[in-house]
Amino acid sequence: MKRKLLSAALITCVTASSLTIPSYDQAYNVSAATVSAQPTNVAVSAKADQLIQTAKSLIGKATYSTAEYKSTYPYKFSCATFLMYVFEQNGVDLATYNENYMMEQGTPVAKGQWQKGDLLFFRSKTTGTDPDHVAMYIGDNKVIHMADSKQNIVISDLNSKPYYTENYYGARRVIPSLLPSNPATAEDNIVSLAYDLKDTATIGSVNNEATKKFTSTGFVNYVYGKNGTTLNASSLKDLQSKGTTVSRSNLKKGDLVFFNSVKGSTTPSLVAIYAGEQRLIIPNSGGVITRVLLVDYYKDHYITAKRVGSDNKVSTPSTPSTPPATTTSSAEKIVNFASSLTDKAKFGYGYDEKTLTFTGAGFTYYVYKQQGIDLKYKLASQQATVGSSVLKSNLQKGDLLLFSTDNKGSRITQTGIYIGGNQFITLSTSGKVETQSLSSSWASKNYVQARRVITN
Repeated sequence: MKRKLLSAALITCVTASSLTIPSYDQAYNVSAATVSAQPTNVAVSAKADQLIQTAKSLIGKATYSTAEYKSTYPYKFSCATFLMYVFEQNGVDLATYNENYMMEQGTPVAKGQWQKGDLLFFRSKTTGTDPDHVAMYIGDNKVIHMADSKQNIVISDLNSKPYYTENYYGARRVIPSLLPSNPATAEDNIVSLAYDLKDTATIGSVNNEATKKFTSTGFVNYVYGKNGTTLNASSLKDLQSKGTTVSRSNLKKGDLVFFNSVKGSTTPSLVAIYAGEQRLIIPNSGGVITRVLLVDYYKDHYITAKRVGSDNKVSTPSTPSTPPATTTSSAEKIVNFASSLTDKAKFGYGYDEKTLTFTGAGFTYYVYKQQGIDLKYKLASQQATVGSSVLKSNLQKGDLLLFSTDNKGSRITQTGIYIGGNQFITLSTSGKVETQSLSSSWASKNYVQARRVITN
């Protein structure tokens, strides 16, 4: 199968002889803690070994190309399509051949703390800020990658040439976060079935389960129906009316995401199943494809998202005779209390509840303390050990955010509280309590990790 790439500019892997650009280390500190539902270390190690074995098996069988992707022998790959293919062959869908988008999946890894299967990124261009080369770590300080048109696929020691140290950009750990949970959740099963249908389902104007022919709505009905959620939608518009609305910043695996064909329209022309980590599974004309939500088209044409999985059975609720009493969650209380300290709390190198003078970490310690949550420490780096690790893509209101302040994300020195809508509140070193966007230049450069410290 041959597939022309959209543009050579989307995949620009540099040669290993480019040595002119100073390194920009975007590595981060990450906690060793993982969420409890992640796959076991044994499963992760086994998957990494599979990836490495597949990558090595392609040595001498593929040639370098930034213009064409060929997934049958003789193979043609760029650095990014090579790894996209290797991961896909082992059941892990990166859903992109763009290094920049790959770097927004999984979790950041500190330089030198790499594990087998991690993606390492490099940048040698003199313009722009995005990585232009990607490789996979295979252990013993070595990576395997599609290097250039002279070397093709090679294994390189990271100390063998100045290129690897001078142009190192950062690393991401995409396993286990791109693997199903253990045990698999209902949402994992929905995503797995949708992926399984990638090579067998045809999307068109008719529905026939026996021949795996579906409309896009029928495809969604089928996938969810096989996993215990009956949607019975007759059209994309009908499908869009199901379940409960969720914000783009709170998407979870198994959510339905809707897009229009005309910017600003509320009429859907496309539906996707959210597969986690910015990935979309899209029943589209002729077949089922995977993409990342990060692509400009999907950003520009996004309408809404709905949660319709097993935890949100689609039904028509009866109207209660008496309105239920409203309660405020712990997360809401924390956010409300933190917001109430705007123009009251001030930054200082100490901790004084009477004058409301705190460091950034002292502020978060105080806010959570008032709601009965003990962060144990008043230092940001120590607060990073409390609670459980949570992916940036799965942030919830009330999560504790950890930042650096050196624009490198190399050391945790500041904290914040996630308030939803891609926003967080923090006591800034500028002196006051501020609400900022996680997409701001400062937050993008300094975000390190997040911890879930609320248990109810």
